[in-house]
Amino acid sequence: MELVITDEQAALVEAVRQWLEATSALEDARSGDSGRSRVRREGLGAAAAMGLLSLLRSGEGGTHADLALVVEEVGRAATPLPIGQSALVCRALDDAGIAADATAGIAEGKVVAVPAQPEPGEKCVAGLEQADGALSLSGRVPLVVGGLAAELFLVPAVAADGSHVLALVPAASDGLSRIARTTLDLTRDFASVVLDGVRVPAGSWAKTEDDAAEAMADALALHHAADAVGAAERLLEMTVQYVQERQQFGRAIGSFQAVKHHCATMALDVECARITVRAAAQTLDSAGRAARRTQVSSAASFAGEACSRVAGTALQLHGGMGFTWEHDLHLLLRRVKTGELLGGSPRHHRARLFDLVA
Repeated sequence: MELVITDEQAALVEAVRQWLEATSALEDARSGDSGRSRVRREGLGAAAAMGLLSLLRSGEGGTHADLALVVEEVGRAATPLPIGQSALVCRALDDAGIAADATAGIAEGKVVAVPAQPEPGEKCVAGLEQADGALSLSGRVPLVVGGLAAELFLVPAVAADGSHVLALVPAASDGLSRIARTTLDLTRDFASVVLDGVRVPAGSWAKTEDDAAEAMADALALHHAADAVGAAERLLEMTVQYVQERQQFGRAIGSFQAVKHHCATMALDVECARITVRAAAQTLDSAGRAARRTQVSSAASFAGEACSRVAGTALQLHGGMGFTWEHDLHLLLRRVKTGELLGGSPRHHRARLFDLVA
């Protein structure tokens, strides 16, 4: 399996990094206002102009491996823009053959859309087909990343006969309500979404293969891990720079062997997490169900814990500086720690791996 990125992918990473470094700032995350969205429409429009939101659409030539590289940069910049989620929504709608006009709007950055995917172990949304071809949805999704900004939710549901359906639901629909959720992460917005008999007209929902919902859940888990890798890499760079500058006993603390060992361990964790995520991203594009499930759970379990270790060590090596509200370190640490639990905790994915290989 080839894990070295191509020249085209390297150019994509460089372009996205330069754009995010020029446009992203963490100051807004310190506002303390968890009841409003931090997603800026102009940022989403710029992402669309770069082709990031339509990356997975047919004819664009992009892959999940490409998107994982983009999402790494999203995590590195700690931006609230739901670039990865929007790209996944576009792909899912194309595969289901529904809501073509809405899909075009999402890909152009005109509409904010995110998946309302229950976390592993949570109860699925129930769907009931109506006589006129509409679908009625009832249930609750406790935590949706980007849920405050979303104008459309992509909701997987289970019908009364046990079949799986996928529905695109406007946030303004009758019977749909959302509540802002306060989490450790200050860089993104979160909401719980409640559907109480929400009516979805024909053409905005479709029956899908039984594996479609699980495949989307795997893709989300993988991209949450990629986001954490990007944030962990930035924490590593910040820490290396700090220990080279911080003086103690007349010398830089980075010259002490114990500090060198900590930084080397951080670098090892980042690189190993990146490799497992890239390997899993490739299985999302072409591998079968068994290989996809195995690789995604391997990546999510390892990268989640590895990136959290990097964040914790970064905090320790920054000393008192790392505990200050004004320093960016805690914002990235919060994002990594929250991301460790999104898409299934490491414990969940290890248990899933055991079931797959036992």
